[in-house]
Amino acid sequence: MAMTRACLLVPALLLASCHRASPVLSVDGLAHDPQRLYALRRRCAVARAQVGRARCRTVDAAYRRRFFLGLGGAHEFQTLSELPPIPSTFDGPDEGEGK
Repeated sequence: MAMTRACLLVPALLLASCHRASPVLSVDGLAHDPQRLYALRRRCAVARAQVGRARCRTVDAAYRRRFFLGLGGAHEFQTLSELPPIPSTFDGPDEGEGK
């Protein structure tokens, strides 16, 4: 009887351990996958609370990284409103240079 239970329990545990975890979103991964990036951007624009604030922040960071790395194609960033905001850590031109 105990052997029968053990034979049933082992395959059940093995199947339970094969659960595939959802893929982790990385900024670099999304920056290099424009289709997934833009699909997630649209979802965040419509339902940011349902998608999750942390996930949408990752999507926003990937969008900025894609722009600043120059990965955008000819169809991207055609108007000023499509450009991502410049981070506050971006250094502007020095006042004393060029004089």
